[in-house]
Amino acid sequence: MCSEKDCLHFLRSRTQEKLELCFYRYGILVANYPWTFIILSFALTSVCSLGLLNFHQEKNPMNLWVPPNSDFKRDTDWFMKNIRLGYRIQTVMVTAPDVLEPWVLQQLLEIRNQVVESTLQNVTWEDVCFRVPVVLLNTRRKRSSNNELFERDGDEEADADKFNILYDFEPSVVLPSAIFCSIVSSFSTGCYEHSILEFWNYDEQDIQRLSKEDIIFALNHTTISPVLGLSMQYTQLLGGVVRNESGVIVAASSLLSQWMVHVNFSAVDMDLVGNDGGTADWATGQGLIWEQSFLDTMGNITSSLDHSNTTDVLYEASRSFGDISSSAMFQDILKIACGVFLTFIFVLLVLSKFSCLEIRIIPAGAGLACVGLAFVSACGFCSALGIFYGPVHTSLPFLLMGIGVDDMFVIMACRNNLNESQKKKSLAEQMGLALRHAGVSITVTSFTDIVASTIGGTTILPALESFCLYAAAGVFFTFIYQATFFVAFLVLDEQRIAKQKNPFLLCVTHGKPAPSYKSVAPCSKPIINFIYSKIILTNPFKLRQQFDPKWFLPPDSHLVKFLDARDRWYSDSGQEAHVLLGRLNYSAELPHIHNLVKELRAQRDIVKDVNTWYDGFRRYLNFYFFRAIPHEELSEDDFSLYLGKYLHSPSGGKYQKNFRFAGKLECGEKTPPVTISTLDFKFRKFTGPEEAVPAMNRIRQLIQDSNITSGDGFKTVWSKAFATWTTDEVIQHELYRNLALSVICVMATTTVLIVNFSVCFWIFVCVLLTLTDICGMMYYWGLTVDIVSCIALVLGVGLCIDYAAHVGQTFLHAQGCLLHRALYTVNTIGAAVLNGGLSTLLAMSMLSLSSAYVFQSFFKIFFLVVTIGLFHGVVFLPVVLSEIGPSAPSPVVLPDTEHAPPNENAHPADECEMECLQAPNVSDKVDIVPIGTSSMNINHDR
Repeated sequence: MCSEKDCLHFLRSRTQEKLELCFYRYGILVANYPWTFIILSFALTSVCSLGLLNFHQEKNPMNLWVPPNSDFKRDTDWFMKNIRLGYRIQTVMVTAPDVLEPWVLQQLLEIRNQVVESTLQNVTWEDVCFRVPVVLLNTRRKRSSNNELFERDGDEEADADKFNILYDFEPSVVLPSAIFCSIVSSFSTGCYEHSILEFWNYDEQDIQRLSKEDIIFALNHTTISPVLGLSMQYTQLLGGVVRNESGVIVAASSLLSQWMVHVNFSAVDMDLVGNDGGTADWATGQGLIWEQSFLDTMGNITSSLDHSNTTDVLYEASRSFGDISSSAMFQDILKIACGVFLTFIFVLLVLSKFSCLEIRIIPAGAGLACVGLAFVSACGFCSALGIFYGPVHTSLPFLLMGIGVDDMFVIMACRNNLNESQKKKSLAEQMGLALRHAGVSITVTSFTDIVASTIGGTTILPALESFCLYAAAGVFFTFIYQATFFVAFLVLDEQRIAKQKNPFLLCVTHGKPAPSYKSVAPCSKPIINFIYSKIILTNPFKLRQQFDPKWFLPPDSHLVKFLDARDRWYSDSGQEAHVLLGRLNYSAELPHIHNLVKELRAQRDIVKDVNTWYDGFRRYLNFYFFRAIPHEELSEDDFSLYLGKYLHSPSGGKYQKNFRFAGKLECGEKTPPVTISTLDFKFRKFTGPEEAVPAMNRIRQLIQDSNITSGDGFKTVWSKAFATWTTDEVIQHELYRNLALSVICVMATTTVLIVNFSVCFWIFVCVLLTLTDICGMMYYWGLTVDIVSCIALVLGVGLCIDYAAHVGQTFLHAQGCLLHRALYTVNTIGAAVLNGGLSTLLAMSMLSLSSAYVFQSFFKIFFLVVTIGLFHGVVFLPVVLSEIGPSAPSPVVLPDTEHAPPNENAHPADECEMECLQAPNVSDKVDIVPIGTSSMNINHDR
């Protein structure tokens, strides 16, 4: 019986022997039939491209960034299916030292007139506006005491009076139903605008005659829209409000005007209205057209403003964020192309020599072409499997370029490191010998990358899941094409050099070239001797989870200027939210709805405004019909009758949008059964996910504890902001989970392929330390945990695995003592690894000039991945292995090379150890060649 150590040694030797023999024979085969393998490569790409017939680019944000089993996804699907109708807000903000001056309102009126008159493709404001009932039955102001005339910000106790108005004359109560409804039916619906210009019915002559006192009086006393006849909140349009001692608003610094565009949720097709960035909101075609007209109009207005005065005009369309963020993701394509071109030049310089004959433009071009072939093949293969393509997938070529160029340099290094006796063999045998070592190395790194990417595909975030699966397929095809397409063109280029053909004009033949020199100057010593700062393990735990959608926007865009001004003047106004109630027995649930609204209003630290139909309905019944709800129970018939009257009254008409019925709502009739109702409120402004996520969960729990159980019992809370907050809730856990699983699987995969626990363990340590350092440096660089950094780190795992695995694989197969093997490893494979990392860094360098947050984050993280990964792979790992590495394996003798001269670098272990101990200068025993210079052409003949 052999010992466990002997069994592992035998298994490692047999695995190494079989793999090397396979790649040796494969290299000979490719060298003998290069054109066949080139044609097969194109054929494979063509076959995979057939999958593009099933290509689907996902544009719906819900299917990209939100976990499919989350509460928000479930609630949104219900919302889209049942609510059906809604609106999108277009906003203009005017800022001035005092926006309540008459000349400011006159300027605002000019802007308003241009906006409502704007058209594009024959789509007008009247065609797309969200319509509400007009109830011009009573414009008398509300009956209240003087101290109730003025609404103070944050006075939550006054919400009932603030949002629900009682009148001396209520026509829906006083007039007979037939008369009242005949009057109501004579009114048409009106376009929903929200502006203090409504006080004067947008009449230019009236506004021209205004004084400051007129404006202040109207603002502090008007609660009914003279245009729509509905109660409105006008003080919410003001920012930087100044009040006198009596609480009267006397000045303000900003003023909003809003236009609501109709959207039919059931008709939304995100494949048509979505954008390539996956950041578009729900919309329909005509609405988007008019919103573009709004943007064009406001762009013309702001460009013609006199910027020397103190007035500023800012604006936001609902489509602004989607348009700007999507264009920002793709506006730097030229810079990306420049980065690829610089990478090509770098690869060409590394592979070539200073002679017309030995310019390696053919293999350099073929190596980068492998990235394109792999990307197309991966897209086709994944599309055939029904995996969607997302906006982040455009970064995949960078990963494939880093891995592909790295594999290319490893193959070239093994090709150039053949000794003189091996170089005298036929070209086919030379390629076999080169792939004998390079093939095993790139196999180990490629399959560890594939496993790491596949593990990332188990995440619950759909965009990241799809990206990781595309990455796994891309790495696999990169491995295939580098081993076939690139090697075949390398053979053709070697044949060209042997025939002394010009690389650009094959018809030109050169004489025998003079000795040439590598073109890349020594660059390893400054890098290796660079003082690496110590690892601070606490910083990864300081890495903050935060994402602000504003980061996706260029800082000079009109939307960023608007958002900055809104944050300044409306700093406490957060995201809108809605409590959604389904098919309930509303008459029986009124006490529970009352308690729910009361509890919502009690959450003062997270909720700002609670504006519900229930408060007005309760006061309407209490005041006019003496029904003491919620204490008095209503029958279903009474509830339907009173609700119908309320929703056609001046105070309740604006709440029609908060209901959906099983039939048509008719004036003078009982309402059909209520299928949906909503209770509206606003969150306060939160500084980050550490405040927003607990607030979201607290409101959700409050809704679940409301004891509303009748009917279908459906109840939930919904806000568009929950899309971001839901992702924030899981992104940090998903990031650390994916990184941990990837590192563990890397350890397992390398153990299976390398069959040496010691080397695999130190590769695992290198990857772990690299990721730890990257996360720590992200904290110093101001990066946070978000979807962008998560994707970049998943990409980085693949690269930092490559750096350590190539070095570990080469060390394991080297002969001699530990120190000689480590030096041999650094001087042979070190240059290839370093050049591969530098090429990746060079490709990403142009992104540092981008203003887009996505590209800035990618550059920073890739810079850290390359620099820190190279340090651990090329410096740390060889040093560790030189001291505590495994013993050298027995040399593998191939059938075709058993009579070849022995490897001059191989020494008996004991003899080598004595030489290492006795030699005063290690460089006397091993030629130390600076990485990046002649390591591609090391002559091992001693």
